[in-house]
Amino acid sequence: MLTCNQKIEGARYITPKEQKRKFLDKLLRPGNLYFYARTFGTINKFAKICERGDYTFDGLAEHARLVLDGVEDCGGKVEITNLDKLNPGPKVYVGNHISSLETVTLPYIMQGGGPLIFVVKESLMTYPVFGHIMKGMSCIPMTRENPIQDLKLLLKQGGEMLKNGISVVIFPQKTRGPEFIPEEFNSIACKLARRAGVPIQPLALETSFWGKGKKISDYGPINRDATVRYTFGDAMDVDGKNEKEVHQKCVDFIDQTLKDWRS
Repeated sequence: MLTCNQKIEGARYITPKEQKRKFLDKLLRPGNLYFYARTFGTINKFAKICERGDYTFDGLAEHARLVLDGVEDCGGKVEITNLDKLNPGPKVYVGNHISSLETVTLPYIMQGGGPLIFVVKESLMTYPVFGHIMKGMSCIPMTRENPIQDLKLLLKQGGEMLKNGISVVIFPQKTRGPEFIPEEFNSIACKLARRAGVPIQPLALETSFWGKGKKISDYGPINRDATVRYTFGDAMDVDGKNEKEVHQKCVDFIDQTLKDWRS
């Protein structure tokens, strides 16, 4: 089981074989009511804390753990590897983006690297419930309509966060989803890391457990047979000479990891 108020011990975590689905989830199946009631109840509780102005990263990480617990309680399996590559200190983390699950669980998984924030689409900052958490974290909003203005904002606000010891997590895909298209994975993460003088570190994830809804994207089917996976590559320094090479290494790491998982 995942440990309360502590980072995961060791280099990996895999759901124990003896982990069983909760009776209430079995009772409510084939629906997804138990997972969503538990997950959004946890998110709503932390949103109220943020709305009061009491946000802390430790509090965020603990609520993220509760969401990950909910995955296991619904019969999902969790596999997290290469946690020993997460060293304290500000970095730019760059990864693929599949579902809402990574956003609401990574703060717990990545505690070993220290506090972090996300780069998010601007509309999330005004969402009910989620918006309070995004603002509490001081996430960086992107319009996705003006790339030049978005980059300037990212370099300014991201640079300030990194200078203050807070890592920045970026999902630079055009749209989230299970398919990874290397050509659509832009290099803004490398640009931020180079400008701020901090390492960049790739992360690959598979969170298709939380499916995308047809009408409301965040209310899709839950795939209880899916394994939720996270892993981390090596941190790399970026400069003007190797920026393109480092970006390609990040892309290759994510692409190859996903292929290995799905083969």
